[in-house]
Amino acid sequence: MMSPSVSKPKVYRLRGCPAHLDMLGATKLLSQTLGDIGSDDIQIQSLATDLSPWARPPTKVATLVFRKLPALIEARNDNDEWRVPVIALEKPLLLDTHFLGMTPLNDVEGEKHEFDCIAISGLASHPFGSWQPKGRPDKSFMWIRDELPRHMSNTRAVIYGYDTTLQRSNSFQSIRDLAISFISHIKASGWAMQSAKPLVFLAHSLGGIVLKEAFAILASSREQGLHVLNLFRGGVFFGVPSQGMATSHLLAMVKGQVNEQLICDLEEGSGYLQSLDDQFSGLAVRSMHLYWAYETKTSPTVTRSADGSFARAGPEEILVSKESATRNLYGSRSAAVFPINENHSEMVKFQEDDHNFHVVMNLLKELCSDGKPISVDDTRVPDTRNLMSESADQYNTSRQTTHQTREWKLEELMKSLQIPGQNDRFDTIYKNFEHTFQWIFDAEKTPLQEWLKNGTGCFWVHGKPGSGKSTLMKFILKNRRTRELLHRFASETTQIWACFFFHDRGTLLQKSFEGLLRSVLYQIIEKTKETGTDLTELLAPLLKKRSQLKQSQANIWTIDQLEIGICLLFQQTRLDLEIFLLLDALDEYDGEPEFICEILKGLMDMTSNSRTKLKILFSSRPWEAFKQGFRSTPSIQLQDYTKDDIRNYCWGTINSKGDEISSKLGLVIPEEVIRRADGVFLWVKLVLSELVNEAAQGVNPDELENILSSTPSDLREYYIRTVQRIPESFRKDAWVILSVVSVENGLEYIPEVLAALECSRHSTYEKCCESIAMLKKRLWLDFKTCDASKLPSLSRKKGFYNVSIRLLRIVMHDQTYDESSKLLAMTGNLVELIGHGKVQLAHQTVKEFVYSQEFKQSILGHGARQVQENAYTYMAKYYLAQNVWHQSMTWLLQHEITTGRSMKYFLDSIPKEWPMSINLWTFAMDCNLQLYLMETINGNLDVLRETQQTLLWKTPCHVLQTMGTIPHWHSEPQGLPPPSDLFRAHTNLLRLLFESGYTIQQDPLAFKSVMTEVMLCQVSLSGFLPNARLKIADWFRYIKWITQVHQIRIRKSRMPRVYLISCEYSSHWLVTALESKAAILIANGYDYNLRRLVPIQVIGGHLSTLLRRNRPQYLKPIHIAKTVTLTSCLLEHEAEVNEPDTSGNTPLDHVLVFFMGTKNKDEWVRDISQTATLLIENGGITKTTTRATWEKCMGNLEQCNVDIAPFRSCFDRIEFDEDDEPKRNRKKLFGSSSRLERGVVASSSGA
Repeated sequence: MMSPSVSKPKVYRLRGCPAHLDMLGATKLLSQTLGDIGSDDIQIQSLATDLSPWARPPTKVATLVFRKLPALIEARNDNDEWRVPVIALEKPLLLDTHFLGMTPLNDVEGEKHEFDCIAISGLASHPFGSWQPKGRPDKSFMWIRDELPRHMSNTRAVIYGYDTTLQRSNSFQSIRDLAISFISHIKASGWAMQSAKPLVFLAHSLGGIVLKEAFAILASSREQGLHVLNLFRGGVFFGVPSQGMATSHLLAMVKGQVNEQLICDLEEGSGYLQSLDDQFSGLAVRSMHLYWAYETKTSPTVTRSADGSFARAGPEEILVSKESATRNLYGSRSAAVFPINENHSEMVKFQEDDHNFHVVMNLLKELCSDGKPISVDDTRVPDTRNLMSESADQYNTSRQTTHQTREWKLEELMKSLQIPGQNDRFDTIYKNFEHTFQWIFDAEKTPLQEWLKNGTGCFWVHGKPGSGKSTLMKFILKNRRTRELLHRFASETTQIWACFFFHDRGTLLQKSFEGLLRSVLYQIIEKTKETGTDLTELLAPLLKKRSQLKQSQANIWTIDQLEIGICLLFQQTRLDLEIFLLLDALDEYDGEPEFICEILKGLMDMTSNSRTKLKILFSSRPWEAFKQGFRSTPSIQLQDYTKDDIRNYCWGTINSKGDEISSKLGLVIPEEVIRRADGVFLWVKLVLSELVNEAAQGVNPDELENILSSTPSDLREYYIRTVQRIPESFRKDAWVILSVVSVENGLEYIPEVLAALECSRHSTYEKCCESIAMLKKRLWLDFKTCDASKLPSLSRKKGFYNVSIRLLRIVMHDQTYDESSKLLAMTGNLVELIGHGKVQLAHQTVKEFVYSQEFKQSILGHGARQVQENAYTYMAKYYLAQNVWHQSMTWLLQHEITTGRSMKYFLDSIPKEWPMSINLWTFAMDCNLQLYLMETINGNLDVLRETQQTLLWKTPCHVLQTMGTIPHWHSEPQGLPPPSDLFRAHTNLLRLLFESGYTIQQDPLAFKSVMTEVMLCQVSLSGFLPNARLKIADWFRYIKWITQVHQIRIRKSRMPRVYLISCEYSSHWLVTALESKAAILIANGYDYNLRRLVPIQVIGGHLSTLLRRNRPQYLKPIHIAKTVTLTSCLLEHEAEVNEPDTSGNTPLDHVLVFFMGTKNKDEWVRDISQTATLLIENGGITKTTTRATWEKCMGNLEQCNVDIAPFRSCFDRIEFDEDDEPKRNRKKLFGSSSRLERGVVASSSGA
């Protein structure tokens, strides 16, 4: 845990190395720069690219040791960081020994890079040295740097450093503070980007507690943190004190220091640790595989010496008990825990070829394979990730072969660049109040008019938060005078407008550099196309580069590719272009502000010698980085110009409230509000709303003036004051209302919000239903008092949702509905009415506040820790109480994901005669409610053995289709994990059921159902789907025929739709998920030897003809398996490797022909090569595959850098006749006709 106090050789970190340098070049650069040591005195042990994706130019990070210390370090030996200026570099090199932040230890080539592994050290330990073995004076070995990348060549290793010094520390960081800082480093290092790789962790001691706290924070941060959270795959925890540790000797060190509370939180019996572990266990069980190591040797404790210093010379103790280190899993889940025969500090200091290292490597490999066998040493297999970028339309395109080159057109380029919801932020910005912002075009007041007409370069609009920057930018963009000033009528130049409104609360692409470039490129191409200008010739290099991409990467853009497109347009010399860019809210960009400053300057520099002329109008808060970067840029400070606008708004608002209120407010309020506002429109709006409400309640002008004088001018302080002024009895209600209104896709109509509020007050289904019934009655009474002439016809649909919204619209128009004023007052007017009974948060800054960590504490005070529910809980209760069960499923899942707790008590209160007649077991499986099922099983160990419900037949497509996520696979629902993660959770549920006593006899048809869906997906992926002219009724008949033959019990109304979805949304990862499930079912006793009806004869003909004429062909699962997971499982259960089907085809025949027929070969390379190799190694041969198919298949695999030696060996053993067909077997795969192989070979001719 602690570093010894004696002096010892040090490992240094060097940052800022130019990216083009290798180890030798970096050594020479450092030696020449330091000047007093030679290259032989420097030993660089690692050199890796810096993690910041925004660094321009990119740099590298090195770890090194000095054989001879340079004078720079010797002169300032007490320092832990030194700046090394280099004449040729803009920024100095940085040497340090503290290793704070992220330090990459190796690079992985782009296509091979699949995972990142972050190591987090423990309490008072060195981020790098704590992983190094003792007794090596040269400091030449560190297993995470030197061994992990060699054993896992697809993984980048990173260490994370943070300050937890104990003695003489003036830091009062809590564990939560450490976790928040860790999350910030995670995001700043690129793991918030769409292209980020999955994460696995190595965590020691306190590092594991910090990681658990970070996990809990991300889970509660809703949409903003869930993307990062979904990257977490699991980790190995070494001696992590989940239930506390021995701290008495440490408390002596920190007694009276500000960091004493940190140690107190780690002591045995800590309530904090118990609460954190309860939450973490519920969160992690869904999506992470965790392994827990415990120490089996005692550790020396710390004692005070005579001179007052501390040393590890005290009595030896067990610092972290086995129970604490394993979270009491020891004995119950032995596969998840393992011992390390070392003390607490030494348990992570592996030597070379340490047997404990090999144990840890094996666990990491399992994490990275997600339970599937992988070959981590095979560095030649290309990247097959990012498969979800494909759209359903791509499944109906012609089959593409590996690396087939085709010419891209601008239309395809635009389609791949388009961002879903590109205009969302623009549409939500308020329109300016009447007659405001007109001054912006007054040449005597601002320089903008002159800049628009004759200026060049950039123009900066800056102002305080809430000062109206976005509203002004929207006003400028839509105002005709802007176009008139920019447009030169005599010019023949093509003039283009493009805009981008950064949106901090939006999707990743709406707030990222990638999103900016994609949007700008798309708009420029679109606008030039509208003017008749063809950019095909200009963008030819980009089109050529895109045409060389794999089909599975068609919608994936890298920053480098986007920058190429921008450079081609901005540096061109072929035609005259004038581009006007309007960029709003640069402060909401999700990267470093210095980077976006450099980008704007770089864009202007690109056009210096070009025929493209560029103007950029942008807005942001006046952050220091922007001030430094744009100090010479023409600009305006918005709050300096809006005094008259605020006065206009104040009087307009006051006069609209009637004579009585306006007479009270008009005496003193407007001028005082204007003075206090300092240009912040939002503050004015909120304060006026508050004062109007007070005046309406009879408060006199003097009291109103006192209220105004006590109101904070800072928005965040104002929000805190507002929620703290809410009466205690209403605070919980305000928490609920603000939560459900702020959540994405949440409630927006007053009756819905009120119903959710009623549900939040109860813990059972019956009480929620009663409360909603009373609310309906109250709304109905309001409805009856309305003017009958204003009543539209009522919806015939039943249920609270439809009727209440219609009633609300009626009564709101009639001004007889007072629920809205109650609701607004209850939230301190942080929620506003926007017409037709709709409500929303008063401003985006309110949403920022609601999403912040301080909101819950501010509004609930000491009760914040006791409130375990959140917006998802209230939404789930609301929909369940309305019997809208399919709407509740997403919210139930989100509740478990974000709270780490189940809703068992509420769900169990639902009566058996639930109106929707849905069994809770089946419902929980549909929702992936793992925590609910675990709690139910733990409460009654025999419950699974006694149930009559069929729980295993549900397949991934059933789950997603039921949850309503399938239509949105390509525009992922905010906050929901991606489907691949839902499938992983579904697989975990299967294992849980079998481990808890569920048997195959209780659901005998599950395996048939899964294999049917596997076959349908393979049909779709093989390009054998019926053509577009096929009637949908015929396809439904076909699916119905398949399911009837196999006696699959599916509700008649849903069966065709579910299986049609399986085909329409088939993909590599879907087949992988299905085959993984099939392997689990086989491993738990299902008959793998059953014969299946295969629907692969759908080739080019009309389906009705197929149904009338073709005879069914029977296969076994070994013929259907296309992944190594299912194939290896079948072979382990003694399936025959050369089992012929009814047409004489072997499993290897099926694998090869499937690969040649599949549309997206690139994503199948890994599985096909591994599956075929496994079959060949077990004696597999082909009996029907022709020489041409063999050669095409090997050619495709070889192009993907796959070792085809096993394929060549098998091929050489086959004898072919004069027609290049295997001897002694003239049957062809899928029947006697050879048209399939002819079609396969023809479609592969471009390979």
